[in-house]
Amino acid sequence: MKKTTKKILIWVASIVGFGIIGYLSFVGYVIYSLTRGCGMDDGPFNAVLINQIKISENSEMFDLKNNGILILDNRTDSLSPTLTLKENGIVKWTLDTDTRNTKGYESTRIWKIRNVTVLKNTDPIKLNFTGHWTYGREAGSMKIDREDGENSFCLSW
Repeated sequence: MKKTTKKILIWVASIVGFGIIGYLSFVGYVIYSLTRGCGMDDGPFNAVLINQIKISENSEMFDLKNNGILILDNRTDSLSPTLTLKENGIVKWTLDTDTRNTKGYESTRIWKIRNVTVLKNTDPIKLNFTGHWTYGREAGSMKIDREDGENSFCLSW
């Protein structure tokens, strides 16, 4: 075999090798993205614990196990929705769902959560909903630790 043919074969094999490594790296990244956090959706966002607030008359209530009630309050247009857990008539925690509290989303805002479905009413609490935010109306999902309110939620596009 001539030296030039050998060099060409080595060059082609190198390019193909780099292509295969690049492709496998990309596939790995996509799989990692889809299985971690929110996948390709926006988030994860974290609602923050706030002091108990007065719940408005237009709030929605969802029954949970162990004498629990989850209260969704879509406050006035200038404020983000809150979620409050009451157990045996006592407020355990209140969460403010403001997306601006999440790094990278400081210029966004959520102002309404509706069409809530409680998927799991024990611990952790799991919800699906429709969120109205800066980028429109999007499907959302949320997981909340019943004991301390630790949570994360995603909005899909």
